[in-house]
Amino acid sequence: MRKDSKIRIYKTCIGPIMTYGTEVREDTNKTKTMLRVAEMKTLRTIVGKTRRDRVKNTDIKEQCGIQDIVRWEDNVRGSGTHVRRMDENRLPRIVLENNPSGSRPPGRPPKRWKVSSQSTSQEKMQRQLQN
Repeated sequence: MRKDSKIRIYKTCIGPIMTYGTEVREDTNKTKTMLRVAEMKTLRTIVGKTRRDRVKNTDIKEQCGIQDIVRWEDNVRGSGTHVRRMDENRLPRIVLENNPSGSRPPGRPPKRWKVSSQSTSQEKMQRQLQN
């Protein structure tokens, strides 16, 4: 199979599958690292290189013409329009619009995806202002 065909399959099937739960999953460094590792493992297989070949990740991504999966995920996460179109009784919509009542337990609260998506959009704006 040709390399460009494999890249096309990656872009249409594998990438979206890997980022399927981005709108309800918490966005931590661990999840970002896991996504990047899985992406590079797939891309190295497509290109036919191993880690022993000592080829940089950036070079492999340039060969394939693929954007970093975490940045792509941030762009997808920002929209969330398909979740808003769902029925009100579907679980993803309930999680998206959930406003729990009552008191919270003591301690540091867990990181939420809304907070991380807001911080990434603020970071994007700062990068644009710097450029």
